[in-house]
Amino acid sequence: MSRAAAYVHGHVYTVDEKQPWAEAFIVSASGHFEAVGTNNEVLDLAKEQSLSIHDLNGVFVMPGIHDAHTHLLLASMQKLNEIDIGSESTAATIAANIKKGQSACVCAQSHVRGDWLIANFYAGENFPDGKMDRKYLDDAFPDRPLLIRDISCHNVVLNSAGLGRAGYDAQDKEDPPGGKYVRRPNGSLTGELVEAATAQAWTRLPQPPVSFVKEAILYGIRMSHRFGITSVQEASANTVYLHVLRELEQENQLRMQIFPHIVHAPETFAAEGQETLHRLIDVAEEFSSEHVDARFVKFWMDGAPIPPHFTHCDLGPDGSPDEDKLLVGFDTLLSALTQHDSRGMTCKIHCAGEGSVRRALDVLQIVRQSNPTGPRHELAHCNAIQRDDIPRMAKLRITAEMSPAIFHDTSLTAHFPHIFQWPFKELNDAGVHVTVGSDWILPPTPDIFPALAAIVERFGPEPGKTAKEVGGERICRIITLSGAEAVDKAMEMGSIRVGKQANFIAVDRDLSRGEFADAKVLKTWFQGEVVWEDELSDLVLAALP
Repeated sequence: MSRAAAYVHGHVYTVDEKQPWAEAFIVSASGHFEAVGTNNEVLDLAKEQSLSIHDLNGVFVMPGIHDAHTHLLLASMQKLNEIDIGSESTAATIAANIKKGQSACVCAQSHVRGDWLIANFYAGENFPDGKMDRKYLDDAFPDRPLLIRDISCHNVVLNSAGLGRAGYDAQDKEDPPGGKYVRRPNGSLTGELVEAATAQAWTRLPQPPVSFVKEAILYGIRMSHRFGITSVQEASANTVYLHVLRELEQENQLRMQIFPHIVHAPETFAAEGQETLHRLIDVAEEFSSEHVDARFVKFWMDGAPIPPHFTHCDLGPDGSPDEDKLLVGFDTLLSALTQHDSRGMTCKIHCAGEGSVRRALDVLQIVRQSNPTGPRHELAHCNAIQRDDIPRMAKLRITAEMSPAIFHDTSLTAHFPHIFQWPFKELNDAGVHVTVGSDWILPPTPDIFPALAAIVERFGPEPGKTAKEVGGERICRIITLSGAEAVDKAMEMGSIRVGKQANFIAVDRDLSRGEFADAKVLKTWFQGEVVWEDELSDLVLAALP
């Protein structure tokens, strides 16, 4: 519980349409906004209540950021216990980079995954003929099992020891549904596993101990606070994740609003079998608490639009989805969505291509007909949407969750404009609800400001306002109140308004004017308590409480 206090002389962008700007506010002892207004109004109230007064010295203040798509546990495990080989690694350097990283990442947390080595991220095009092969790993690691994610995080390569440990047949002749074994000319496996072919590897890895999962999630929360994030949608929750959240809540250690999407299908990212995941969804409400709302589910319709495999689902010449690229069947998705929708559970559906978007909307249209007032569901990523489907998203009350933010400004957009469209303006003009997520697992941090700088002028100018100013205001809403609306918590968070949680940040510039490039969070408050401060900005922070 925070100490009641008044904050004055701020440049406060509230993201509240009724009162967009304020100079001051009061935070109650319960961690909520008790008053929002002018300096004089708040100072009078503070005097009446004998509150401590903190001078913001004109610093820009806004609500805390909502990260609509993150992998808090997986990203944190990468940082704490896995090896970063660098996406520029080649056949000549990959083994050396793994060995160099072992002492830094593995020894510090030995036995988290048994004797497995886990590394990130290789790019297939860096290898001869654009093909990764376990032969580049076997000489250096003949006995120890090794798994390396590619840069999309959807595909992996195992060395021979890893294939054997995970139970793969190196001469397997048949690809699994929704996946692919990459093969050599003689038919043997290269060790590279695409999409659903990775499931066996992930589910057979030793589960990390609860103590380490707890450490990793706390690390992820602290890292998120550093970039102004006070609420997150976890995109790949599993059983151990929810049990750890419950423990952290009981220990009063959760300083984040968390909305975990429990994986329904495929199970790859959850590293857990579907049977236990589905049981977890059935009892999800038992894990809800003050800071956790577990009414959320996750599906993957397709893969990733990243070379060399391009496992996203596009549209064929006849306007139908490429069925071979879909990871969940129509009837399976319809049955599951109907069930979850009837229970009031929001479903996030990974869609990385125009085909997967269309298939998801076809299913959601049937679901919405049977339950018109059901929860608002989400399409994750939305990097490519056929223009005729954008009005459908608005009609069906679908959230377009735009992630990973790092891809909003990337060379991939220039090379593959059909795949990386990012139709922010078109979605906005059609009235589609839009959120933004970091997809932290791909980028090194959950910092979304550089990506926002790349899209800020896409919304267009308005009379009396430049495109940058219009974009600044709209993006500030997208990353705060729109996120709260997406998880049905707009009455509790997302803006600086009386009665809402006092989650707010101080930033070194006015983001409402579109100044996202190089922006830095100076301080983050969660329910009125300081959870992050940039100690290097002494001159700016000297007057902040």
